Order: sequence, then structure tokens, then C-alpha cells
Amino acid sequence: MTPTLRVRRGRCWSASSVLLPVSALFVLLMASVSESEIRYWVDEAGTAHFSDDPEAAPPRASSLESAGVETLRSVWEDGSIGPRPVLGGESSFGDDRIDRLLRGALADLERGEVARAGSTLRGVLRLDARRAEAYWYLARLARARGRFKTAERHLHDFLDVVGPEHAAWRGKARERLATIRDERELADPAALVGPLELQTVRNEHFRVQVDARLGEVSGDYAARVLGFLGEARSDVSRSIGVSPLEPLGVVLYGRAAYVRAHAHRFSFRTIGFFDGQIHVASPAHPTEALRGTLFHEYTHAVFREVTGGDRPYWLNEGFAERIERRSRGLSVSTRSERAALRANIETGSWIPLTEIAENFSGLTDESARYAYLQSVVAVGYIHQQTDVDDRRRLLERMGQGFSVDQALHEIMGVDTRALDARVRAEIRQEFPDWTVPAARLDLP
Repeated sequence: MTPTLRVRRGRCWSASSVLLPVSALFVLLMASVSESEIRYWVDEAGTAHFSDDPEAAPPRASSLESAGVETLRSVWEDGSIGPRPVLGGESSFGDDRIDRLLRGALADLERGEVARAGSTLRGVLRLDARRAEAYWYLARLARARGRFKTAERHLHDFLDVVGPEHAAWRGKARERLATIRDERELADPAALVGPLELQTVRNEHFRVQVDARLGEVSGDYAARVLGFLGEARSDVSRSIGVSPLEPLGVVLYGRAAYVRAHAHRFSFRTIGFFDGQIHVASPAHPTEALRGTLFHEYTHAVFREVTGGDRPYWLNEGFAERIERRSRGLSVSTRSERAALRANIETGSWIPLTEIAENFSGLTDESARYAYLQSVVAVGYIHQQTDVDDRRRLLERMGQGFSVDQALHEIMGVDTRALDARVRAEIRQEFPDWTVPAARLDLP
């Protein structure tokens, strides 16, 4: 979702002079090492605020976890799979039932249905507290959300109960515990000695600067990040047919170094901003989800260079989210997400794309979340109906001064309103008998 935005949090995204799509915040929000619950709200001017400071959040603020935001992305997730349950029978009793529940939870994780997977895994442990697989994946979910204490506890529980069938994962669990210790050290301001030292790696397309302490923790950090960005450039070019003309700058910091370097810029704590180059408070080790984050942010940079701006936000955000999800092997949109939008159509809560082109001013938090999902499925529809040359021309026409309606009409024969109608028709076709009120749906 993408309101006009000076991005905020208690430990949050923001820059006094920066306008960014709000989902760029979702990418990085989860990098916080705080155990505090992150809350967010949209004020009357359409500015999105994110905070882990309970005094900063008004009573109407919603928690990101309850909104299902963690299903989108997290820079802390490392992309590894983990131990699989041993295939058993298909009965509804004993170990067979638990194995079926575990297989279902892992399938949900692979589809991006994170909240449902977490609920199932906790249910497995209520049935059998010695199922090591459940501890492993709960630790993975906690780490992805930046909840390192919880992740450590689950990993220790895993080591306590893991049996010979999964003995090979003992070493992996210990490696993850060591990685969490690295994260804690990089977030500790007392561990900082001397000025910030940035190591630079570059090629013809990127100039990447990395906090030297990140390089000490992971010796190949800079090279891997540069590799991620190179993959992003290739992927975006294949998807929308364009690339920046100038090298893109990216600066990555350990958490404490980032705070010391940039706290003076803001009246609240932040974890990232954009001022012509991307600045990110990074995890200690390059993860697959950090890779996805860079894909996402690179897409926004390309969109801005080609079109000359960030609007329409639904198109900008939809492209970035689609490219990131595909880079991580995830579905572009989950069935649960589309089902939630189908219920909104049924109840008259669907928000026209024309109303989320400029900003999200006046939308409630819940409506803003749905507007974000609409952006994803709308761009998914555009991809179904166009090829890479069409998408390149769409963006180039906007950069030449044509409106998005004019560009869409040239490429697809529709304007924004007609595109909106076609997307709604496609969702109705997928769920022809859907009548459950939106209030009864839980986003994944």
C-alpha cells in the first residue's frame, strides 16, 4: 500500500524530505530487534506512522502482526527450509494427525500464509510438546519478525527434543543461534568504537557501501549484496524492460551504526530512508529476504527514474511487490488475500484504483491494507495481459508526460476505471459464491 508518505515509526522509517511508497517500510520494519509490538496508523493527511513506542501510538493504531503484515516480507528471514515431518499415515489419530498438521503448516509457509502456519505449529506443540519440527519453524517465524529472544528460546527447545531422524539439523540450529548473537552485537551501541567505516564495492551499475562491522561478521557481505543487486537489475529488466541510466547507490549499516549516523536527522528512531540512494539498517548476514528487499527497492528506483515520480502509487507498489515476491519464490498474491478482496467487493468495501493513485488520505488502517493488496492484484492482471515491451512502453509514456489513463489506453485499451472493473471481475470469477462479510476474514 502506498500513501503519500513521510515514513514513520517509533523505531520507524521516515525522512523529513522523502516521499516513499509505504510498503517499502513494510520491507524494513521487521528489521527491528525490539521485542516491542510495532503499531501503525494513518493520520488525516494520509501520512503513515509506524512506532514501537506505546506513547507515540494513538488508541486507534493497529498492530502490524494483527494486520498480517509479516506475511509480506522480512529482511531477517534467511530463506532456508528446515526439517520435514516423516511421512506417516493419513488417519486422524496420534502421530498421523500431527504429521498431517505439520505438512499443512509447511505448505502454508511456502504459500506465504504465515499467520495460519504459526497457529497450526503452536497447535502441534499443544498436542505433542516434543515435535522438534514445530520448534524449528516457530523459531524461523520469530526470527523473521525480529523477535530474537523468542527465536532463541524455540531453537533451544528444538535442541532439547530433536531426535536422530533430524540430527543433521542440530548444527544448523547452533549456527542460527550464533547468527542471532551477531545481530545483538551489531545493535549494541556500547560495542561501537571509533567513527563509522564504510567499505565500498562497485561495478558499472551499483555503488554499494557497507559498514565495516558487517564485513567483519560476514566476510563476503559486500560481494553478496552486490550480487543481489545485479540479480535485481536483470530481473526487473526482464519484467518491465528498463534499467537506470546512472549507477544506484546503496548504503548498509549495522543497527547501532545506523542509529549513530542518522539519529540527528529525525525526531524519532528510524531504520531506513532514501535521499537519492538507499540507506538501510541491515541484518548481520545477507539473507534471502534482504535480497528480496533489495529487489523491491531497486524496482521503486527504476519506476521513479523512468516515469519521473512515484505515482500512481498502486502501479509503483504493485510492480515492486510482484518482483520481490517472485524473487523469493512466493505467489504474487495468496488465495487468502484474494478471498479477502472478494469479500470487500461483496460488501462494497472495494476501493477504486483511482482513489489510491495519489495518496491514502482519509482511509482507515484496515482500508489502507486492502488498498495495498488491490495494487498487487491489479499489477498481476496487467502482467497477464501484456508482455515486457508493453510494460516498458507503459512506463515510458508516463515519463513522456502522458497520464496513466492515456498510457494504459494505448497499451491495453483501458483506463484506470476499466482496469479496476476487469480486476474485480476476475476476482469474482475465482470466488463466484463468496458472500462472507469482510469483518469475518483474517488476513494471513
